[in-house]
Amino acid sequence: MSIRLRLGLVFACAAAAVIAFGGWLFVTTLSSSLLASIDSQLSVQIAQGSKYLGSAGTTNPTLGVASNPPEYAVQLIDGANRVRAASEEAGNRPILSKANLNRARAGRVFVTQVRDGEHERVVARPFDSRRGWVVLAGVSLETFDRTTNRVIVELAIGGSVFVLMAALGAFGLAGAALRPVEKLRAEVAVLAEHRAPGEVTVPSTRDEIADLAKTMNDLLLRLRQALEREQNLVADASHELRTPFAILRGELELASRPGRSREELVAAVKSASEEAARLNLLADDLLLLSRSDQGQLILRIVPTDVTQLLNQCAERATGRARDIGVTCRVDAPAGLSWPLDPDRIGQAIDNLIDNAMRQAPPETEIVIGARAENGRLILEVADEGPGFPAEFLPHAFERFRRPDASRSRGDGGAGLGLSIVQAVATAHGGAATAMNLSVGGACVRLEILGGHPASPG
Repeated sequence: MSIRLRLGLVFACAAAAVIAFGGWLFVTTLSSSLLASIDSQLSVQIAQGSKYLGSAGTTNPTLGVASNPPEYAVQLIDGANRVRAASEEAGNRPILSKANLNRARAGRVFVTQVRDGEHERVVARPFDSRRGWVVLAGVSLETFDRTTNRVIVELAIGGSVFVLMAALGAFGLAGAALRPVEKLRAEVAVLAEHRAPGEVTVPSTRDEIADLAKTMNDLLLRLRQALEREQNLVADASHELRTPFAILRGELELASRPGRSREELVAAVKSASEEAARLNLLADDLLLLSRSDQGQLILRIVPTDVTQLLNQCAERATGRARDIGVTCRVDAPAGLSWPLDPDRIGQAIDNLIDNAMRQAPPETEIVIGARAENGRLILEVADEGPGFPAEFLPHAFERFRRPDASRSRGDGGAGLGLSIVQAVATAHGGAATAMNLSVGGACVRLEILGGHPASPG
């Protein structure tokens, strides 16, 4: 069932309920008002009950009074429930039942009853001139019934017409309101057929539909960006994997040729092992980033001696640092402790040290710093190299992004180091920032929030 039809039916049901309640209230009020008017007229008639007694105080059941309106029936009934005086229209039999007459002797009563197949209204009360007597007056409710029935029929017809018009109006109004939505759906369907996340037209109505179109455009933009990142990731990963695979294949082919010396075989195996390790590292990095994208990067948060952790990272880099002529220095207060995952943070710091050693000139220093500041842990790795190119900084943490366009092996890793640093910082509830120092050199900073909850291990 379409939304338009559902809205039309719901609106029709609601309108019918409102009209039914309003009609019932109107008919009830009208009936009460008409009955009150009838009771008032009947009370006037019973107030003149003494006119039906003879001048000598005797009763005459057939006595008629000229001033009595013919539509009213008046009776005087004694304690034995006999009619002692009555108008010509009333007859000689009591209009009320014995039970109602007994009630009337105690006080005024109002009774609606059926007599001789016709509704009538009767008002009775004690007759002041005779103890135990009752005076009553009745009138037919034919006009009352005809009036109320006519009102009910007219309300039913008018209400039905109104409900139908309301349903059609709601159906048309819903169609007009949903027309822009249908247009958006058609545009999205066209985009889906072309498999290209473009944009939909934003209406100039400045309403919820326009907001929906803007939100859809934002979603399509994110999808387009995600598609582009995925395509770039596949292309860059293919490029990075092609080189080690080609080298590995070449080394194995050379090793399989006859006449190779033992030294040549050992060198070939060593080179193949290095390329296999490089492939394994690249696969691990891609797996880590994939888990980070899915929010599944597992952290084992424990209170950690941050200064000791940084010293361990510096010690791991000592051999390579000595080969290129640089030194690594840890600048952190003793005993600095923070809840974090030491393995992931160590991996991030190792990546930053590796990047810094590629750019640091000989005889310079790489500083690995840490400090607590405003409820955050600040980790920094700074070098004295040429710094990041200005055009690289906005894209520093993108995957497979390097400071230059070169993709040679001599440039080092696959361009995933800073992306991993950002993923680790984000998993800890913090962020990573790349910058150039005013005194020269580059600096990458990690900010980790305090009291980060441990993830399940």
